[in-house]
Amino acid sequence: MPGVAPCGRSVFTYNLFTLYRVAVMLSRLGTFLQRWSSRVVPDPFVLALLLTVLVMLVGAVRLASVGEAGVVGTVLTGWAGGFASSGGLSFALQMSLILVTGHALALSAPVQRFIGVVAQIPRGTASAAFIVALVSCGAAILHWGLGAIVGAFMAREVARSAYARGLRLHYPLLGGAAYSGFAVWHGGLSGSAPLKVAEDGHFAAELVGVIPLSETLFGASNLLITGFLFVAIPLMFLALAPKDHSHIVEPDGSVLRTVRPREKVVGQGLMSFLQESVWPGRLVGGAGVALVVLGVSLARLTLDLNTVILFFLFLGILFQGSLRGYVDTVTDGAAGAGGIILQFPFYFGILGVMQATGLIAVISDALIAVSTPMTFPVMAFLSAGVVNFFVPSGGGQWAVQAEILLGAGRSLGANPAATVMAFAYGDAWTNMLQPFWSLPLLGIMGLQARDIIGYTALVFLLMLVVVPLGLVLLAV
Repeated sequence: MPGVAPCGRSVFTYNLFTLYRVAVMLSRLGTFLQRWSSRVVPDPFVLALLLTVLVMLVGAVRLASVGEAGVVGTVLTGWAGGFASSGGLSFALQMSLILVTGHALALSAPVQRFIGVVAQIPRGTASAAFIVALVSCGAAILHWGLGAIVGAFMAREVARSAYARGLRLHYPLLGGAAYSGFAVWHGGLSGSAPLKVAEDGHFAAELVGVIPLSETLFGASNLLITGFLFVAIPLMFLALAPKDHSHIVEPDGSVLRTVRPREKVVGQGLMSFLQESVWPGRLVGGAGVALVVLGVSLARLTLDLNTVILFFLFLGILFQGSLRGYVDTVTDGAAGAGGIILQFPFYFGILGVMQATGLIAVISDALIAVSTPMTFPVMAFLSAGVVNFFVPSGGGQWAVQAEILLGAGRSLGANPAATVMAFAYGDAWTNMLQPFWSLPLLGIMGLQARDIIGYTALVFLLMLVVVPLGLVLLAV
């Protein structure tokens, strides 16, 4: 009969059953990938060393194939120059500051109250993973550093709350959900490439001029693509919850222990008052936030990475209140920056080899050669994704690829704003396979990269379908 599904079920019931079967398949696929990755995915520092050797070998082969002399010297000079570059070291400091200021903000009383309230909501792994992914993506759209830390703390507090209520949650899935914010960060308010091309006199201005944020971050296509991912990613983690309780992996006891906050005692004297009382901190933080906002609104400050760091620094002081408390939380967050400090020079060494041997141009040119004005944004997306796997730095990667992609796009007649956002999505896309930016999260949650990559790989596949389709159908 019309309107009746097979076996006599109504269309509505049949569709619900179909959705359930899809959810079961996703859950099984996620479990399989998580187990597989736990056996084969190396530690991020080991991966950095392996990638260094691989890129050196590929770069040397490339130089030898075109008859270049002094192959070994070129490769080693490129690596040494990148490893010790002032740009790389300064960018590592910027990323460390983003991390620690985000960490301090995430540990502030207002944010912790929010996390504590929301952590009481989940009643099982499915709802917990959905909420963690939703909060992580929302925070990352506001600012990637905040998203990384808030997502991790949200996942940990959800697990602690569930344990106290006698609920069993699959902890690795929460880790994947917490890291999923890195899939949408570059389409958000801290996106490196869109913010850079909006500056007067940026390094690619001769090619495309200044591209306002109204055409990139606030353009209709970005709002639709990022908005869709903001909804779809949490729904995916909702479906990934293991249906078989024997597959549930709970957090260990060290994660479940609740740390008592340091008791705040204001000592005697003016210095103690200035350091410990909340009012001096609130005054400094509030004044700083107001000055940054005023400076941006009056065009006295450019909305760039340094301005974002300054804003979140003062916002963290405002939320923390106590100046001593803010220093303590920044110091605590600095432990999570160890991976950045150690690995960033190696990744910039890889970047130096790729520049010296022409590998970046080879990768990009190969994709450009098969492009048309309509498909070029898709090729730019793929190119950015490939390079990001070797150089997981949005800002540093844009500095290398900007002129290649924008120049090629101009020659093909592609919209430069579409090229910028395609790069942004590509940079975020392979974050789901590249574990570098998960280091702080893993430290907070007590997990390893191999525990979450199986799940974030599914986000990678989702973006591989959604983003290219969006770039073609929703021209910027």
